[in-house]
Amino acid sequence: MAAYGAATSVKNTIQRILRSSRISLVPPSQQVLQPAYEAMVRLQKVLLKLDETSCSKIRTKVNALDDRIKKVIWDFEDLVESRYSDQILPQLESVRDRLSFLVDMQSLQQSVDCFIERVTVMEAEYDMELLNMPEEDGEPLSSRIDFGGINSNMVGLSQEFEQVRDYLIKDDGKWLIYRLSEEVEEEVRDYITDDEGNWLLVTGMAGVGKTALAKKIFDDPSIQKHFELRAWVKVGRKCEFDETLRCILAQVDPNILSQCRTNEKLSGVLEERLKDKKCLIVLDDVWEWDTRVMDTLRKDKVRILLTSRKTIREYPVQVVRLLDESESKKLLGQEIFGEEGFPPYLDKVGEKISDKCEGLPLMIVTVAKLLSKEDMSPQYWTDVAYKQHNSIFVDAYNQISELSAEGFLEPIGQQTWENFMVERLVELGHRYHLFLFELDGSSWFSKKEFRVHSCWQHLCRKEASKIKFLHVLQSYDDDMKDQRRLCVHSNTLFAFKEVHDSIKSDCASTARSLLCLGTFHQYPVPIHAMDFKLLRVLDALMVRFYHIPLEILKYVCLNYIALTCNTELPNSISNLCQLQVLIITKCINIKKRGALSYMPVEIWDMQELQHIHVVGIDLPTPNSDATLDKLSSLGGVTAKSFTREILKKVPNLKELFFR
Repeated sequence: MAAYGAATSVKNTIQRILRSSRISLVPPSQQVLQPAYEAMVRLQKVLLKLDETSCSKIRTKVNALDDRIKKVIWDFEDLVESRYSDQILPQLESVRDRLSFLVDMQSLQQSVDCFIERVTVMEAEYDMELLNMPEEDGEPLSSRIDFGGINSNMVGLSQEFEQVRDYLIKDDGKWLIYRLSEEVEEEVRDYITDDEGNWLLVTGMAGVGKTALAKKIFDDPSIQKHFELRAWVKVGRKCEFDETLRCILAQVDPNILSQCRTNEKLSGVLEERLKDKKCLIVLDDVWEWDTRVMDTLRKDKVRILLTSRKTIREYPVQVVRLLDESESKKLLGQEIFGEEGFPPYLDKVGEKISDKCEGLPLMIVTVAKLLSKEDMSPQYWTDVAYKQHNSIFVDAYNQISELSAEGFLEPIGQQTWENFMVERLVELGHRYHLFLFELDGSSWFSKKEFRVHSCWQHLCRKEASKIKFLHVLQSYDDDMKDQRRLCVHSNTLFAFKEVHDSIKSDCASTARSLLCLGTFHQYPVPIHAMDFKLLRVLDALMVRFYHIPLEILKYVCLNYIALTCNTELPNSISNLCQLQVLIITKCINIKKRGALSYMPVEIWDMQELQHIHVVGIDLPTPNSDATLDKLSSLGGVTAKSFTREILKKVPNLKELFFR
């Protein structure tokens, strides 16, 4: 849903212009922009209807239309922000340290009208496409009940296996419920009765081994001895209720299946067949929840084991964890060399390769298949282990990247951004199992404390670049045409003239974010010379600046800036009238004797600031007489009381950090 994110972005752009305390809009500018905002609200309501459609629907046409809508919105947003920037910059040059800026949007009236008209037409088209989305073809019954090719040989997870097995064969009418996760739920219920359910959900990250665990349970001798009947159904994205019943009946009594013509007949026959019989049913790879199967079957005799990437917290759940280091090494060695594992000369480097798989069994098995076809020399394996973008891992990522990430989010109602983001991250991490928490070891493309598994990072980067949302720059000859955001993990790439010229010509004029990550680069790079006219986010903490380039202080759309620089902030920092986050660190923190170093007093004029993090620079005395009088009347001003006065002076300010 790239179009939804684009609509959110343009809404925020319009709001910033309309509500900024330092922008004086020339009438009737507000009346010109407000209809565009309202059009985005209407559009988003239509776009959200996609979430209500079945995952078995084919979305090819809808996705293509979504991309077209996104491009139209982006073009309009570029026009609005360019007009805004073009009017602010001349005023900065004519009068320094301006407290307010005149902005006239009347000339956009015709463009706004045209934009709303186009969006309205596409909105209706989108609504129609949703109604006409075709269904994907379902699998034949024979393939849904064929589980012979599923490998149940597992490394590790013995505790999880025993927990699930014991859960299923418990006969006293009280089923132990295992905690979903220590991070998600602190309270653990002791048991649930038969009236509350007869099934267990096995969940976890894609590729973590949910199906393998379920198959090992299914084949376990104690399970086969306990249950007289067993049935396995591959549910997938499309499996109707009656089809699921047919799959079960085909395994518990195939001779009677042809006599059942209706759902009622199926349910009745199946219930009769399972009467006084203990039966285990595995529903594998469930995408959409339909509890009719559970409700139809006898709860006192039938046990149902489901596998799904999605967690439902209200029900008993077993989360399948990632493998630890020793388990990962053992699995990789067995997949390539058999039970004996790595030969001595490949043991250490094999361990390093398994560590790069980050405990995901699917990743380990895929890498093993690729490695087994290559040279077994220590030199080749060392290259695989230590080269950042080795072809073995890139090929493995490409083979298993068959998911897709969608959508931009925005707070609901009066919810704060902080609370909203925490809720969404917890949901993505613990309900959909897309994030890793508090891991040791570093990641290629995100922080170690909280990140996406490297396998899914590859997918996210690939999809983000495809839709022009964000491109991770990896080589001097990368195609960056029309990318809205750039992320660089090797800041030395800026030293290449080809990179500099490509950014400047292909995307700088419309790019909104530049993230300079990776290892610290001790020499300046020419970021300021690339003409990032509409940049909103500049994170360059990992690049050393000898001074803050004045060109950067003309990026009047910036709302986030993070720099490493040993010089003082110039007064013109206040020109960034939309700035919300200001972070300044020092390459070398040298404490000078004598006079203290202060931020410019103009910092008090930056009414949009919410977070200030500054190293080696003190905050100046407020330039307001009223505030000075208030501070003087306090006598001995403590840090807390002074901060309270700061928060009164700059109402949006939420955090201060000085060292």
